[in-house]
Amino acid sequence: MKGLKGLSAGKRFLMSLLATTVSIVLTFGTTAIVDRKKQRAEKREMVLMVMYDMRESLKECEQCQNNMRAYCDLQVDLVAHPEQFAARSVDLLDFLPSLTYTTTTENIFKSNIETISTIGNILFVETVSAFYNERDNYSKNAVTGFQDEGLVFPMLYEDLAAFNAPRFLNLGELHYLAMKRYFEESKALMKVSEEDLDVFSKERKRVEESLPGESMMKERTEKVIQESLQRNAALQKAREEGRKALGQD
Repeated sequence: MKGLKGLSAGKRFLMSLLATTVSIVLTFGTTAIVDRKKQRAEKREMVLMVMYDMRESLKECEQCQNNMRAYCDLQVDLVAHPEQFAARSVDLLDFLPSLTYTTTTENIFKSNIETISTIGNILFVETVSAFYNERDNYSKNAVTGFQDEGLVFPMLYEDLAAFNAPRFLNLGELHYLAMKRYFEESKALMKVSEEDLDVFSKERKRVEESLPGESMMKERTEKVIQESLQRNAALQKAREEGRKALGQD
C-alpha cells in the first residue's frame, strides 16, 4: 500500500483541498442548520406569545360582555319596578365592565422592526394588527363609553332609566366578534392549536409563579381591587340612606 507517499504532489494537493472543502462545508452547513432551528424556535415563541395575549384578551372581553348583559337585565328589572330601585341599585356595581389587560405584548409586536422578518408571514402580521386595533376600539367604544355614562354618582332612578346600556353591549359584541374572527384566522395561518396555547400558558404561569414575590403581589392586587369595589358599594349605599334620611326619595 503506497498511501499518500505514492501519490504525485498534484494529487496530494487535490485530496488535501477536497478534505478542507468538505470540512468547511460541514462546518458552515451545521452552523446554518443550527441557525435555522434557532430562527424557527424564535418565530414559534413570538407567535405563541402574541396569540396567547390575543386569547387572554378575548377571555377578558367576553367577561365584560357577560357583565354588561347582566347589567342590562338588572336595569330593565329596576326601571320596570322603581319601588325596588333604592334597595337594589347598588347591585349594578357588580356588573360594571372593566379591562385590566396590558399592552406590553402589543407594543413589542408593533415596535419591533424585526417582527415581519422573524415571523415571515405578512398576512399574519396584518391580521394581528387588525386584532389589536379592534381591541382598542372595544376598550374605547364599549367599556370606556359604558363607564362614562353608567358610573353616575349618585345615580337617580331617572339616570338609570335614561342610560342606554344595550347600545354599549351591542357595540361591544360587534368588536368582540371581529376580534374573535381575527384570532381564528391567525391560528389557521400559523397552524397554532388551542393545545399549543394551553402548553404555552402553563409554562408561562410556571415561570411567573417561580418569581420571588409574584404570588404575594398578585394577592395584594386582588385585595386592592376587592376593597375598592366594596368601598364604592358602601359609598353608594350611604348616599341612598342619606337621601332617605333627608326625605329626598
